[in-house]
Amino acid sequence: MTPRTTDVVHGTAPSGGPSTSTPTRSRSARRTVATLVATLGIGLVPAVGTATAHAEPAAQSASADNSTRLSVTRSATTTYEGRKGSKLSIRLRNADEPVDGRVKVYDGKKLLRTLTASDRNDDGRLNLSYRLPKSLKVGKHTITLKFLPAASTDASSAKRTTKVRVRSEGELIVRTAKRYIGTPYRYGGTTPRGFDCSGFTSYVYKKAGVAKLPRSSSAQRGSGKVVARKNARPGDLIWTRGHVAIYVGNGKQIDAPRPGKSIKVRDIWQSNPTFLRV
Repeated sequence: MTPRTTDVVHGTAPSGGPSTSTPTRSRSARRTVATLVATLGIGLVPAVGTATAHAEPAAQSASADNSTRLSVTRSATTTYEGRKGSKLSIRLRNADEPVDGRVKVYDGKKLLRTLTASDRNDDGRLNLSYRLPKSLKVGKHTITLKFLPAASTDASSAKRTTKVRVRSEGELIVRTAKRYIGTPYRYGGTTPRGFDCSGFTSYVYKKAGVAKLPRSSSAQRGSGKVVARKNARPGDLIWTRGHVAIYVGNGKQIDAPRPGKSIKVRDIWQSNPTFLRV
């Protein structure tokens, strides 16, 4: 009897018997896995694309900038008591939102003024100005500006500070007088070409915008209020019979001394002078 043989090379089974071909099963399994991977792969591509499409608007939203930029410049860092204050030039800028709202101006914690910010062009650009009041006291001041946006805009708030200094009127007189140090004494002189003592004091007070003094030293004696020497301030007049000078502080004066000399700062040499506040 001839024994049965199984064609394992081609994977065919004899009639009526089960197949025992391992290679055929392996190839079939590989094809099945490949089909599944291909199918899943096709489904993954649009899923990735869909996630990317949803991420783009979020990125665009994050790039929006509604921050407000506030800057300020001053016309002067130093002003004088009772005189025109420094002018503040205020700039508001926003890339994406109109800058409608209010700008509050403070001296320290004291509210000086509330300015209306009305961005009529809706372009996020607005310039304002404000002059500090004459009533600021002598000393250093920290000026704070706060932008408070209107409810109708998404612009952010903003804050900026700047500093100014207010000097006394007497300091202005002394500063003006010192410009003429070295000017020669000239009898009867009332100009920077040459001064006598009363010509110098009257010129300085007028130039500083403080007062119009009489021409002679004797007449200037009645131009102000007498103050005690211990209470004297820079800018006060120092009067003695036949001479007048300007007090600069710390026991010194500036004056036009006498013929052959020039204007300079020197110690108070008068024994019992009268101090006058104009």
